[in-house]
Amino acid sequence: MPASLVRSYAYLERTTWARPVLLLIIGIGLMNGLQANQQAGQHWLPLQLEGPQHWSFAGGAWQQQEQGIVTHGTEPADDHLAFYIGRMYSDVEAEFEFCHNQAFGGAGLILRAQDASHYYLIHFPCIGQQQRAKHFWAAISKVNGTAWVEVLRMQIVPGVASETGIWHKARATIQGNQLRLWVDGRPVQVVQDNDFQSGYVGLEGWGNTTFRNVRIRGQEVPPEPWDKALQPPQNWFHPYPHPPAGVWQHALMSMTRAPNGDLLMLFKVGDTPGISRSTDDGRTWSPLEEIPHDLADGVIHTTADGQLIMQIIRENEVFMAHSQDNAKTWSEPEQVECGPFPQTISKLRPWSPSPLVELADGTLVRFLLGGYPSSGDNVYEWGSYHAMAYSIRSTDGGRTWSAPVTLDGPPGAGLNLDLTEPVAAQTPDGRVLCLIRPIYSPWVWETWSDDSAASWGPTTRGAVPSYASTLLCTSSGTLLLAGRMPGLGLHVSHDNGATWQTHRIDSGHLIWACGTMYEVKPDLVLYVYMTGGRLRGQFIRVTAQGIEPTR
Repeated sequence: MPASLVRSYAYLERTTWARPVLLLIIGIGLMNGLQANQQAGQHWLPLQLEGPQHWSFAGGAWQQQEQGIVTHGTEPADDHLAFYIGRMYSDVEAEFEFCHNQAFGGAGLILRAQDASHYYLIHFPCIGQQQRAKHFWAAISKVNGTAWVEVLRMQIVPGVASETGIWHKARATIQGNQLRLWVDGRPVQVVQDNDFQSGYVGLEGWGNTTFRNVRIRGQEVPPEPWDKALQPPQNWFHPYPHPPAGVWQHALMSMTRAPNGDLLMLFKVGDTPGISRSTDDGRTWSPLEEIPHDLADGVIHTTADGQLIMQIIRENEVFMAHSQDNAKTWSEPEQVECGPFPQTISKLRPWSPSPLVELADGTLVRFLLGGYPSSGDNVYEWGSYHAMAYSIRSTDGGRTWSAPVTLDGPPGAGLNLDLTEPVAAQTPDGRVLCLIRPIYSPWVWETWSDDSAASWGPTTRGAVPSYASTLLCTSSGTLLLAGRMPGLGLHVSHDNGATWQTHRIDSGHLIWACGTMYEVKPDLVLYVYMTGGRLRGQFIRVTAQGIEPTR
């Protein structure tokens, strides 16, 4: 011990009032030394897929290939989970490498798992839009019994490449109630949560992701029993179970309640357009009732005064059809008056799944997208058009329609060139919120109307990422925005869009989203969307505490 410290110690020992201070200093030193010794004794444990008794899988068994590369199961599954149940930890540190092998998937690390439906999740969603726009996202989330992933923190990580086929290095720690994450040396904001104090570690993968060099170390705790038979619940169902083998169902569709109470869904099976109906609020659906092909691109809506209508927009012209028998038959589409479409915008057309939005004063609103041509002739080829978005409105039940007005209103004057696939809903305060998919912006664009969609304010950056979306305001005033990211995302706002909470409610291969929502009962919403050629549906219940799946 240095002489100066010896003298200080001797002085404190002779001073009566200082003895408690001395004992405190000695105690702190002993505790720090003990913690340092414990940390030094925590050796890295490589996670190898050896010894199947130490692993529990959901969605099929995982494999370890050459050069230590770990892959998830190949069985059809939404989410592949691998839980290492050989040791249980409280505080833990993990290092691993992961690779997105295609532009739709996800890689994740599981911490403090209680069972297959209760754990923390460190994950990296990879949706095709991100690769085009060069965004790399990381998220810290929680799964708490429903198989929905509640996102606690999600952010773009600067300096990390978004292209597929690249191995990334991640480091994650959980100490007490704090979760920390680094990707390729870049930090993610710290998250605090108190739900799980200890548990097992594991891996999550969907789409096509791989791992290597996974290792962990931490504070072991006595293990608790693990029920391998317990699997995550499946919240989705196939609302239309009647397709011919190998034929795709296209969710370019709309839903409405017919005057007689039937729930109607307009979509295609292969190239055949039609309507399916449900008499039990969307739990079961009839076989497809085929409709003429000239109605295939329509959108159906029952107005507040009980008129069942269909709108079709072709080549800058608006047509309306009507049904007097709850969608059993339809009138011939009739062209109706519409203000002139802008001549400088090419191929202005509806975002197909977007519904007719009826406002409280009876105004009908439909949303369109197009662009300034730069090269090519397809508005859906990313980069070939500078995308623009517009709305048209009717104040007489669809008999006449206004000219398109830009969603990037004064003083923006329509100069924003990143707007595509708009969706909208009226909030309880009477304003109309429109959220618009970007091409390159990380988040949706947001714009508001205070005059029943006659005009719009300038677009601003919204709060969340979402692509191929649909938007709904429930009877209690809760906003639901559903679309791609992260996986199939559901973003929820209880304050008119000021703040949002994000959930991942589905994952797996080929989540297209491209769906629509309908409130079948107060605060009970049916969301139908497209994935892998089959429609899926989920019931979402809005409660005072938040949202939850209703199976």
